[in-house]
Formats: sequence, structure tokens, C-alpha cells
Amino acid sequence: MTRTEVLTWPQARDAARDVVAKAPEERPDGAPGMADGNERRADCPCLLRLRGVDIAYEDGRPAVRGIDFELHQGESVLFLGPSGCGKSTVAMLCAGLMPEAVEAKVTGEVVRHPSLEAPGAVGYVFQDPDAQFCMLRVDDEIAFGLENQGLDRAEMPDRIRGSLAQVGLAGQEPADHAVFSGGMKQKLAIACALAMHPRLLILDEPTANLDPLATRQVFTEIARLARAGQTLLVIEHKFDALLPWMDRVVLFDAAGRVHRAGPTAEVISEEWDWLVAEGVVAPWKARPVWLGGSPAEGPGGPSGAAQDSRTAEPAGARGAIGDATNTEARRALEPAGAPGAAGPAGSNLAEPALSIRNGRLAYGGHLVWQDVSLEVPQGAFVAIVGPNGAGKSSLLQVMAGLQRLSGGEVRLLGREMRSWRPADRVRAVSFCFQNPEYQFIYERVADELANRPVGHEVPPETMRLLEAFGLDGCAEQSPFGLSQGQKRRLSVASMLREPHDVYLLDEPTFGQDARTQQAILDRLAALHREGRTVVITTHDLDLVRRYATHVAVVADGDLLYWGPPAELWQRPDVMARAHLVDDVRPLEDGDAAAGAVPQGGVVPAAVSGPATMAAEPRRKGLVYRLNPPWHLVTCVIAIAIGIFARTLPEAVAMFLWPLVLLFGAARLSPRQVVVRLSPFLIFYVLYVWTLTAYARVEPGTRTLDFLWMHLSYPGFIAGLVLAFRMLGAVCFGVLFVTATDVTDLVVGLSQTFRVPPKFAYGTLAGIRFMPLFQSEWTKLKQARQLRGKDARWRALRPVTYALPLLAQAIRMSERVAIAMEARGFRGAPADRPVGRTYYRVVPVRGLDFVYLAVVCGISIALLWFF
Repeated sequence: MTRTEVLTWPQARDAARDVVAKAPEERPDGAPGMADGNERRADCPCLLRLRGVDIAYEDGRPAVRGIDFELHQGESVLFLGPSGCGKSTVAMLCAGLMPEAVEAKVTGEVVRHPSLEAPGAVGYVFQDPDAQFCMLRVDDEIAFGLENQGLDRAEMPDRIRGSLAQVGLAGQEPADHAVFSGGMKQKLAIACALAMHPRLLILDEPTANLDPLATRQVFTEIARLARAGQTLLVIEHKFDALLPWMDRVVLFDAAGRVHRAGPTAEVISEEWDWLVAEGVVAPWKARPVWLGGSPAEGPGGPSGAAQDSRTAEPAGARGAIGDATNTEARRALEPAGAPGAAGPAGSNLAEPALSIRNGRLAYGGHLVWQDVSLEVPQGAFVAIVGPNGAGKSSLLQVMAGLQRLSGGEVRLLGREMRSWRPADRVRAVSFCFQNPEYQFIYERVADELANRPVGHEVPPETMRLLEAFGLDGCAEQSPFGLSQGQKRRLSVASMLREPHDVYLLDEPTFGQDARTQQAILDRLAALHREGRTVVITTHDLDLVRRYATHVAVVADGDLLYWGPPAELWQRPDVMARAHLVDDVRPLEDGDAAAGAVPQGGVVPAAVSGPATMAAEPRRKGLVYRLNPPWHLVTCVIAIAIGIFARTLPEAVAMFLWPLVLLFGAARLSPRQVVVRLSPFLIFYVLYVWTLTAYARVEPGTRTLDFLWMHLSYPGFIAGLVLAFRMLGAVCFGVLFVTATDVTDLVVGLSQTFRVPPKFAYGTLAGIRFMPLFQSEWTKLKQARQLRGKDARWRALRPVTYALPLLAQAIRMSERVAIAMEARGFRGAPADRPVGRTYYRVVPVRGLDFVYLAVVCGISIALLWFF
């Protein structure tokens, strides 16, 4: 066995006999069997072994070096290390996604147990919630992985309901997840992985976008899985509550090497100072009590509460509510020189920096919030908190002038927002999107940070920013090739480099280690001390306690609280409604035994998101009962028949026939038909005009000469024939689109016509992104306006945005393809229609053949008759 060879199981069978025992026995529910408790049995089989593994990406950039790692059945392992140290890279190698799905050069010894090669044997939850889905509805999304596993269709509904309940999304089966918030999408991704009952579950920053209640639900589920013997590999920056439930921890240094690995309590206790020095743990954070830390060390002051031997107390938990007014504790939390609650000295508080009066926001038929009124003083540091999907990001966009209110008024620096010229508003306000990729407009990190092409001579100020935000060594890389944490730091740094009056940042610290969080917050605190106004959204209440002068709590479509943080801690009713209490309660042994059910023992129908959707009622009309692929065949044949219309009566008949079907079989109203046909009106007019003016006519035919055109009646008739013929084709297209569920079409193509699932489901994944292009266009336009790089003329925007949109589409398609493979979509489930099972059954009935015969027969008869 060489150190430069990656070994699959067949190649390494003999070499691995000493570490791979017999395949573990399955429990009836599909989860791996193991005794209760977190102690790994000595005889548990080795599922994975890495020896001397180096990984480098295509550009030659090394990601990790000399990795030695073993993972045994039933273990729970936590990866810790600075942001960008290669934790996710190693996790993707463990999942079997590298180097096949994710191109990279891997050297060393990689041995996997054959049980990990089965579809869905490894469940993977990625950092980016938007790039993990390929279906349109929640239940179809979860079922996708089950189909790849070949699970019997009768078992799928229970699996789907159970996994949604585990993450707090019960009742959302028929919902369109495109309208979910980022946190809800991440919970859905976790549900997709849990439903497959994977032998190995990898969770890569699973709570990065979640509110405190949802974070607690996920952590409780992780603890329950660990207690049940599920093999787990977890990457998490907010790791305190998980420590008692992890068997082992692996520490990575900034160079991508394993610093130390071993039992969690031993390693964390002995390496605490190293974790602080490497920026994994904040200097102000207390050592967990169960590892020997003193209760008096905590930033919230002494607690006096008894601690369970298996309970890790999150930073800032003690005294977060009851002892929040402890002045000494609050002073200990603030960085040196940080402003107090009164705001920066010398700031002019007479005129608000931002104000909203009776604000109401609704879009897509969904009310986000209403009756929101607040005034943000100049020089304030404001934190907007609340559950996932409550509208925090929307409120921030309203403050930036990127989103218009549905009702009410918003004012910036005393002026009504609509009166600001875009160029002036950009100079006054800096905005940082939650998705950092929206802001990138250059192909090099150095150019992005300098906001201009700088060549190979990087300016000193840019170099200082690169170092301050942990991006030194990345100047020549593409912003899109960075890790998620690095992308976030780059996006924040690029928006803080120039002076503004107001800084608005959407989740600026999510996915960051302690050191880079501190770098970001130090910069924001410095701006605050200068008298700048800073407004952020966050789920980190410890950040709120340490830095905010004001806090806005958004939940239940309303502004529940606006004022100083100290008074919020005295409002347990508000904190409970906004899901803010749970980040200060440590996990307890009973939580893991009970499962991921929130307090009260009831799983809500929907947590912080759109109201639970009832199943869509079946629409009346014949065409809605048809098999979509056969309906497509019928429409294509009818359109082909219509091409043979040569006279005006034939063309009119071929237009009226599908029009009858739209009214009768599809039950559309005349107005609905007109609306659907109106986008094509310009083409119909052009057909008629072009042939009227330029059609070749018989000699002697009278024409009306006008300039270079020769208007003729025969040409006019030919134009009408072409226009009605095309109208008929469009009507059949409208009929098909109106009556067809796109998911049924894709599934039906595989079931009925044996189209390879790789093509059919890949097409559906692409269709899922089509509605997002309008959003991508809007975000791209906003980002370029905020950077002062938008096209000077509106007509040039399509040219300016075409390449970035294409690049974004390619990146998203690559990520979705990787996520689909991670859910077992490879081999037989992807290549052969019979290699998978189906959650949806799209049958072919006699009605489909009768409909085809009638539609095509009448079309032929109309041509014959006229």
C-alpha cells in the first residue's frame, strides 16, 4: 500500500482485514446497534480509516496535510479548528464525495467499510442551505433520498413525517420550500438526512443559520442520536452543548493538520489554552463546568445552580436573564473601550439615523410583519433578533432601501427613503447580505477587497485587511473558491473598508470561529466608537449582551420589543415567544433520551415560517387527470398537425380547437386565457406585418408601395395564417403547462418512458432554479449598486449581468449535483429508472389514450373539413 494511492474497498480488502470487522448488525429501525451510553466498544468495526492523507485542490492549493483518522461504528466525533482549516474537506472525503464529485488531488491511504458504499449510507448536511435541494415540495425533497435507497413506497410517508417532526417542521409536507427562510431550509436538509437512517451522518455547521430554539432542537437530536449509537461526524463552531455527547474530538490547526485527537473531556480540558490561542474558543469564554471550570468564571456571574455531570453550559448562559443587570458581569463581557448602553460619546442623538413608522411588509401573498415602528438613534449599535423566517433580513433590507414597504414610512438620516438618489444612499449606507456570494463582483480576493483591479501589487491597506480578517494567503484566489467562513469574512471586510454613516449587516458572524468573529466585531465596535450607526441581525444573544445598545425582537409578524438589552432579559414572555430562551439552557440527559421535542413536549406544526399548507385540492377539469408525459405527447402531435394548416379557415380552426380545450377541459376563464396569451402578442403582430409588407406575390397583384415596403392583401392573409397557426401551437402549450405538475412530469418520464433519472431529475433541479433567476438578478443589481459598480445605463445591465449570472448558475448546479450524490443519487438509482423506487406514482390510464385519439383525431378532421 503506497502513500500516494487512494484505496477503495475492493483494492484495500486484504490490507484492511486488521481494522475492519464484520458488518454491524442492523436494528429493526435501520439505525446501527450499540449499547446505550457514549463509550465506544473496543470490538466495534472500523468504518473509515485515513492514513497520511494530503488533499489539494485543482489550483494546487493544499487543503489538509498528513491526516490520520479512524472512525468506528457507533462513535460520535467532533471536528474543531479555525475557520478555513480543512474540516469540511476532510468530511467530504469521509463521505466519499472526494475526489469523484469534488475534484481534488488526494494522496495517502483511504479505506472505507463496504457498508458505506450503499446509496444513502452516508447522510451529509452541508453549510449552504440553498444548494442542497433538487425537488420543489418538502415531502418530495425528503423522499428523494429514500427513493435512491430503494425504500418501499408504503414506508415513505411515516419516514417523512417523523423526520420533519424531529426538526420542528411537522405538517410542512406539501409546502414549497423555496419560500422557507435560510434556517428552515437548513432544518429541512437535516430532516432529509435523518429520514435515510444513514450509517454515518455528517453534519457540517448544521446550526449556522438557526435561531436559538431551532439550534437547541438540532443539538438535542444530535445528542439523542449519539446516545442511540448513531455514527456521527459533526463540525460546529457553537460546540459547547455538544461536548458531553461527543465520544472523541479532532483538533485541526490553521495549516490543515491534526493537532490532537482523543477522548473529548481529556482533549478539551488539556487543550483549552491551545483552543483559545488558535481562535477556536473566545478568550472570555469560561471553561465548561463539567471539565473543571469554576462557576464563578462565567461571563454572566456566579450561578449557584447544580450542574449535571454530562451538561456543558453555553457561554453566557449563567445569569443571562436573572442576572443580566449585573454591572460587573456586563463590563467583563465588553471588549476594551467598547461603548456602553448610552451610545458613543459625542454622537448626535437628536435626529434618528433610521426610523420606521407603521411599517408593513408583504410579498407573495404572505404577510411578513406589520405595525412596526422604531427610531434608531445615530451612533447606536442595534441587534435585530427573532426566530427563523420572522422577517429580520427583510427589516434590514427595508432600512437599506433595498426593499419597499407595503405600507408605512421609512426615513434615513431624517429624509424619506424614496427621496434619496441611489448614488447618495450608497454613500450613506453600507449593506452586507446574508449570502456573501451576492456581493462578489471580481474574480480575485484582492480585487474584491480593494473594490478595483489591483494587479499583482496589492495595496498595503488591502494586505492589512486580508490579515485582519484571516484571509492572508488568499489574495490571488477566487472569492467563490473560498470556504463558507472565508466568504463571509471577505464580504464583511469589503463592505467595511469605506466610511459610511450607517452599516447594516445580515448575520455577519455566522459560521465563524472565535478569532474571526472577534475580528469582525472589533471592527464594528471601532465604527461604533467613531459614532457610526451599526445594525445587525443575529441569533447570537451573547453578541447582543456584549455589544448592543438597542435590540429589536421580531416575531409573529410583529415587533415584540424595542429597547435596551438589559430590559429584554427581564421579559421572559417576549424571549419565549421569539425563541430566544433556549440558547441559554444547556442540554440535559433527559433531553437526549426524549428526542428533539421542544419544551412542553409538543412539536409545533410549523416553527417560525409560513403557515402550514394544506394539500392542494385537485383542480376540476379533464386535463388535470391526465398522465403528464402522455399529455405532452398529445400536445406535440396536435401542434405538428397544425403546421399543415395552409388556408385562413384551417388556421382559424386550429386556433379555436385548443381554445375550446382551454375553456372546457382546463376550466380557464376568458381573462385567464388572454393573460396567458398576451406575452406573445408582439410576435403575432410581427408575423402579420412582416408578411403583409414583404411577402412575395404573383405578378400582377396590386400592392401599396410605401418606402421600401410593398403592402399586399395576399401577404396580409399569409400573415394571418401564420399568426393563427402559431396561436394554436401556443394554446396547446398553455394547455399543457396549465394542467401539468412539473414533478409529476419528471417522475412520469422515468416511470412511463424510461428516461434515465439522471436526466429527468437533473432537469427538475434546473427548473427549480429558474424562478430564482429573478431574485439573483435583483440581488446582483443591489450588490453592484451598493458597491458603486452598476451599469451606467439600464440597457447595458443584461450584458453586465450575463456572465455573473451564468457563473452563478454553474456554481449552483455543481453544488446541487454534489448534494444529490451525497443522498445516494449515483449508480443504479441515477442511471436506471428501475434502479430506484418512487414516492409519487404517475399512472397511465385508458383516459390518456382516449384523450390522445380524440384531440389528434379532431385536429386532423378540422384540416380535412376546412
